[in-house]
Amino acid sequence: MERKLITKSDIILLVVFVLVVVFAFVFKNISSDNLVAEIYFDGEIIDTVNLSEKEEKVITTGTHHKTVIRSDKGRIYFLSSCCEDDICVESGLLEKNGDFASCLPEKVIIKVRSEKKDNIDAIVY
Repeated sequence: MERKLITKSDIILLVVFVLVVVFAFVFKNISSDNLVAEIYFDGEIIDTVNLSEKEEKVITTGTHHKTVIRSDKGRIYFLSSCCEDDICVESGLLEKNGDFASCLPEKVIIKVRSEKKDNIDAIVY
């Protein structure tokens, strides 16, 4: 009597596993939350940008007013800064709840948060 390498129950288990992974990926990436970016200068909020809107916005701030922040297509980022190392510019796009970037020499911080108050902080797989 030969034993099959893959049985029907193995295939069913594999299909269920693939469906769970696909569902988790789709559920994680669908965001119905309204995301806002809070822009701080020297510890004070100076602007709030709604990332759900598709408008482009350029904000100039900082101690020397040479830090440029750009918002477009649901994301926000440091476009340029007059600091020496440009770590803030290299931090990239901020587009998810909890993302943040800062330019310490210019005292500018960008925080992305959801307007929804009952958010889950972390997802455990």
